[in-house]
Amino acid sequence: MHDTLRRLHEGRRGTGTTLDRFRLNELVSQIAFGGRRGRVYRRIVSLAGVRPGDAVLDVGCSGGYLARKLADAAGPSGRVTGVDPSQAAIIYARRRATGAMTFTVGVAQDLPLPDASFDAVTCTLAMHHVPARQRAAAFRDMYRVTKSGGRLLVADFDTAGRPLPLHAGGRRMRRAAATVGPLEELAAAAGYQVESTGRLPLLRYVVAIRT
Repeated sequence: MHDTLRRLHEGRRGTGTTLDRFRLNELVSQIAFGGRRGRVYRRIVSLAGVRPGDAVLDVGCSGGYLARKLADAAGPSGRVTGVDPSQAAIIYARRRATGAMTFTVGVAQDLPLPDASFDAVTCTLAMHHVPARQRAAAFRDMYRVTKSGGRLLVADFDTAGRPLPLHAGGRRMRRAAATVGPLEELAAAAGYQVESTGRLPLLRYVVAIRT
């Protein structure tokens, strides 16, 4: 299992890591959440406050699992954009896209998107792939593309809990929190007004508003 998780993560020097074996990643995610992933991600959509007609960005979209749920909430009049550094992830996501969904290659700290263009921005289980020293830049760029009054939902491994023994993500989040601060501090420093924080199975989340 350890070798499986290691193979899932391919390093990309300077910008972070990518996930390129998506069917295997789907299986690992299901196991990690103990069959609750669907319920947890529906809660993430709810926390993000996505409404019909919204323009939504999913940063670190991987194979598009969350993006498809966001598209359901945004409805036929909305649009969802997914960004991920992995070309393989984007190809996978495009094949499963429905309605007004688009996917593009890019990194959180340099989003290839125009200013103030999204009503909601989500970033789930992706921030631990961004090098700690570049996370402030990632939050600033997410702030840049969020509309005034728009919402940010960031969720990643809960640093207060025991990290998954075979997954480095929890340990990365714990080290990064000690180095550059927790997610809510990064959001506030970028200009967001933090609205709430909380916990879900495996995850800690931050909801913030661009005022």
